[in-house]
Amino acid sequence: MPIYDYTCDHCGHVFSAVQSYTDATLEKCPSCGKKPRKLMATPAIVFKGGGWYKTDSRAKPKEEGATPAAKTEPAKSDTAAAAKTDTPKTETTPAAKKSEAASS
Repeated sequence: MPIYDYTCDHCGHVFSAVQSYTDATLEKCPSCGKKPRKLMATPAIVFKGGGWYKTDSRAKPKEEGATPAAKTEPAKSDTAAAAKTDTPKTETTPAAKKSEAASS
């Protein structure tokens, strides 16, 4: 059941009341007995448990260890970058350097 805040314009008393949604507004201030005014306030709602977040509604893989097809294939830009980094670097030996210098 929600908690509603009231204020009395006559005596300045501010108070809260636990009421149902279908209950009428209060007719008497507990301090002076005149009609109070219901204040507009943000509701105090707390969402607990699963299902309230965007990530809670995503489909889960059917088997443990199964991955979606999109993740098993690398993107084209990834394969190009991998090809550049996977090529072994060849070192030139001093003998090869001499033969290259002699041929040029």
